[in-house]
Amino acid sequence: MVYRARASCPTCNLADEVWLDKGTVCFTPLTTCDRCGTMYDPLDFISQFIELRTNATISSKFVQSQRRT
Repeated sequence: MVYRARASCPTCNLADEVWLDKGTVCFTPLTTCDRCGTMYDPLDFISQFIELRTNATISSKFVQSQRRT
């Protein structure tokens, strides 16, 4: 199954979207930060998982559903 996630740069904390498939990052094993140029493995710095069809994070979706009940 394919997942979307946000990985944050370990140096400047800039978030970048990555795609995960079977526990590995799709398309590129290393990411270069657009702000500071740091190269890092996004799998080590995942900060949030994102739903595939919306831009809501999994945690924010859970909080919204809890408020409705």
